[in-house]
Amino acid sequence: MRCSIIYLICVVFLVACNDVTVGYLETENAEYIPDSMEIPQIEDLDEVVDALRIKNNAPWVTQPIQGIEGTDPMIYSIEDVTATEGGDAMMFKQELRIIGNGSFYYPLEHKAPAGKYVVSIRITNEGYSHVIKDIYTFVVK
Repeated sequence: MRCSIIYLICVVFLVACNDVTVGYLETENAEYIPDSMEIPQIEDLDEVVDALRIKNNAPWVTQPIQGIEGTDPMIYSIEDVTATEGGDAMMFKQELRIIGNGSFYYPLEHKAPAGKYVVSIRITNEGYSHVIKDIYTFVVK
């Protein structure tokens, strides 16, 4: 009888352990500092100040996202882009990239028209996924 009780307790613990989500993800304090960037058209760049960027065709890059806590690996993806002031959200989203630390990359030579683009991202890790709406603004001149 005593062996049956111990066996039952072990089974309960094993079943309970399978229902626990691995890791954690906290995004309440997520932010970019600064949280916006102005991107001039390539023909409006200063040939002296931006000479190295032009020579290397270097993209526009944001700072990494801050205030995210959670179990690695974390995967960042672009969830949504909204456009105003003449922008084309679909075209901008196709050209925009986000990398492992949450930094955005936007090509020096781009096709998206001038406008204001507001980006929402998704952060995912094992067991969790959060969308952070309207976290970054790009203004293409």
